[in-house]
Amino acid sequence: MSEYTPSGLSPYANLIARSWNSAMPMTALWEITYACNHKCAFCYNCPERGRRELSKDQIIEGLHKIADLGCIFLVLSGGEPLTRPDFFDIAWAGKRLGFALRVYTNGYLVDEIVARKMRDLMPFEIEVSFHGSRAETFDKLTGVPGSFERVLQGIRNLRAQGLKVNMKCPITRWNQSELREIKALAESLGCHAEFDAVITPRDDGDTSPLALQADREFLEKLWSPEYADITHEEVPVPRNDTIVQANCGTGRSTVALDPYGNIYPCVQWRRSAGLITEVQDMRALWKESPVLNEVRRIALEIPKTTLKTCESGEFCSFCPGVAEVQTGDPRNIYPQVKMTSEIRKQKHSDFLSIQSKTAS
Repeated sequence: MSEYTPSGLSPYANLIARSWNSAMPMTALWEITYACNHKCAFCYNCPERGRRELSKDQIIEGLHKIADLGCIFLVLSGGEPLTRPDFFDIAWAGKRLGFALRVYTNGYLVDEIVARKMRDLMPFEIEVSFHGSRAETFDKLTGVPGSFERVLQGIRNLRAQGLKVNMKCPITRWNQSELREIKALAESLGCHAEFDAVITPRDDGDTSPLALQADREFLEKLWSPEYADITHEEVPVPRNDTIVQANCGTGRSTVALDPYGNIYPCVQWRRSAGLITEVQDMRALWKESPVLNEVRRIALEIPKTTLKTCESGEFCSFCPGVAEVQTGDPRNIYPQVKMTSEIRKQKHSDFLSIQSKTAS
C-alpha cells in the first residue's frame, strides 16, 4: 500500500492519519479477563464457558511480541482487569517494555491501596466507566447496589494520588437526562467526562443491549447546538475521506486481544487472525495475515461503496465490526448508524439554512 501523507492537520492528527493510511500500529488493547464485578445490561463481552484465560506468564510473553510490533500505547481492559490478582505484575511488565499504559476499569476495586499502586505505576491515563449522576440510575445500569458510591470513592482515591482520570459514560435511555450533571460531577472531581452514544450488540450477536440505546428524540437534541458542550461540535461535520483513506483504524492503527489470546483487528471486529501464544513474529502476521489484509481492504472500500450509496453516508460514524455482528456483512448499514447519520445530516442542513437566511 502506498503511503499517503496528509497536510493541514495538527501533529497528533497527522500521526493518526498516517497510522490509518499506512497501517502503522499505534495501540494494542488487551482484554486480560472477562471476569467482572458489575453486571451491565449493555456489555458486549461474551465469556466462553469452560475456556481457560491466559496465565500471567503467557500474557507477559505476548506483550514482548506486541512490543516488537512497535505499538506505542498498551490498553489493559476487561471485563474488569483489576479482578485479576496478577494485574499489577502484567501492568509493570508492559511498563518495563516501554508502553504508555492506559487502564480501563470500572473503579469498583480502587481502594486507597490500589490507588497508591496505580500512582507507582503511573499510567498515561485511567478511564473509569461511569453511568449516571445518581445512585438510582448508576446502580440500575451496573446491576450492583452501592456501586455508585463505591466507584465515586475509587475515582477520589485515584485523584488523591494525582492521577489523570477520564470518566467515560455510555449514553443510554436511562441516563440520557443526566449528562450535564455527570459532566459537572466529573469537573468537580478534576476529571474529564467523555460521552458515547453508541450501544452495540453483544459479540455473540445478541441484540438485547440495543433496547437501552438513547431514544431518537434525545439524539436529535444531542446533535444540536444545545448539547455542543457535550459533543464538542456546534454543528455536525461531514466526513472527509480524502484526508484519511480508510473508514476506520481497524487492523491499521490498532490491534486487540481477548483473554484467550485471540488477535483481532480491533475490539469490535472479532475476526481472529491467530493466537498470540502461537504467533512467533507479530510483524510478519501484521503484514501477511489474510484476515487483517481483508479487513483493511474492506475498510478502504466502505467510504467508496457503503457510504456513497447511503443517503446520509457522509455523516456516518460507521463500524464494520458492528455491521458484521448485527447484519452478517461488514458493509451493511445497520439501524443505529442509519438513525444517527440521518439526524446529523438534518442538523447540518438546518445550520446551513439558518446561515443562508442570515446572510440574505
